[in-house]
Amino acid sequence: MNLDLNDDQQLLFETVDSAVGRDYTMGGRASATSSDLGWNARTWSTLTELGLTGLTIDEDHGGVGAGPVELYASLQAIGRHAATEPLLDGVALPGWIITDLGDATQQKELLGALAAGETTIAVAHAEPDRAWDAAPATTVTVTEDGTARVSGVKAPVAHADQASHLLVTVVDAEGCTQVALVETSAAGITRADGRTADWSHASQVTFTDAQGVLLGDGTADAAAALRSAFARARIAVTGEAVGLMESGLRLTVDYLKTRKQFGVPLSTFQALVHRAVDVYAQVELARSMALRATAVAEAVVTGAADTDILTETADDAFVFVGDAAIAVAEEIVQLHGGIGMTYESEIGHHAARLVGITATLGGVEAARRRAVASDAALRAPSALLNNADAA
Repeated sequence: MNLDLNDDQQLLFETVDSAVGRDYTMGGRASATSSDLGWNARTWSTLTELGLTGLTIDEDHGGVGAGPVELYASLQAIGRHAATEPLLDGVALPGWIITDLGDATQQKELLGALAAGETTIAVAHAEPDRAWDAAPATTVTVTEDGTARVSGVKAPVAHADQASHLLVTVVDAEGCTQVALVETSAAGITRADGRTADWSHASQVTFTDAQGVLLGDGTADAAAALRSAFARARIAVTGEAVGLMESGLRLTVDYLKTRKQFGVPLSTFQALVHRAVDVYAQVELARSMALRATAVAEAVVTGAADTDILTETADDAFVFVGDAAIAVAEEIVQLHGGIGMTYESEIGHHAARLVGITATLGGVEAARRRAVASDAALRAPSALLNNADAA
């Protein structure tokens, strides 16, 4: 199974890496997360000019129509610089949900704006004291004129402070999961903005009979569409994690070569070199798992593999890469010493974001529980998925 990027995908990676690296120099993430926007405005403009905001959106709506591998390459490049631009949370994830559930008018208006980089849309699914996979506690009542009235609390909602709309997972009067589209300026919304453990922006959003509309006509299987979208997002975010681990290792190796103790570089101490080698092994194992999951997602999207395999593959990859992310974060901070714990340290931001990833999209523990509850562990995965020419 060939997991290498092809020439075009490698060029995409190098282009995004160069473009993001121009703005995310020393202190770049600290500056971005402490700003009102929560990311770098010039970087977002550059990503838009490159077509990255339309990367996962169909050409019919002004996008590029690229697949999971191209998204992986882009997020890996973004991860290398610990950049905070919400390409996944604010564009790709809501785009998948709108594509699967929205009607023609909603798709035209919302996907076109996302592809043009004119707006971001936040997905409001997590709720306080509710398991990620449980039915939403937030309710919706649909009036005779089709207006959806939403009531409940969602937290954390990533980048809700800058979004034009919220995609709110709700339960209707029949107990079915639906997705409501609510403008962030709608009456009945109260938002408390803050930051997550990795300093990225997130909010608690309270809906009190807030007015919106359901995505589509309410007859589609919203729960299945959400499972698919979240699974694709878990696979995609492993690309960002790999980029973070790569650059975290590079920064650590550079530090060991330049930082001196007893008059000699730290890299002359064999024990520290061995620890750095262990980090390298973790990074490469995580890369292999992330690429394998991305290849499965590509096969599912193109129809070469059954959709049933998507969730279990996403959970396996998310758990494996998440465990590696924790191990790498701990080690690169320890190898830097006390400076690695500070907000001013680049390595501190890399480590914080690596840990933060493990808590997103329901978190590693929820993914682990799903994996244990399924029969996936009893079935051998196909090492030759979408590789019919292999001997």
